[in-house]
Amino acid sequence: MSERVRVILWYRVPKEEVWPLADTYRKISEQLVGTPGMLGNELLHSQVDETTVMVTSHWESLRHLEEWVHSSSHRHTSPLRPYLDTGRDRPYETFTVISSF
Repeated sequence: MSERVRVILWYRVPKEEVWPLADTYRKISEQLVGTPGMLGNELLHSQVDETTVMVTSHWESLRHLEEWVHSSSHRHTSPLRPYLDTGRDRPYETFTVISSF
């Protein structure tokens, strides 16, 4: 079984703020380049609900993710936090990759 993990974070963003948020996301992502264990991330915009945005990040292992979460570079993501969809039971979740092609 793989040690890789994926993190999904759900955001609720007023439709007029989606594209400015995407610019902020790009700037944050540039700051995170080279983060140990981070394999990549994506910002996704719902085609059904224009206020729903999701971030997925891909990690070599849970250990790498946890080290980053407890590091000072985690604060780079703070501009996104006000948009976290706290109306969901789980506004974020971590998944273990059990199969990929």
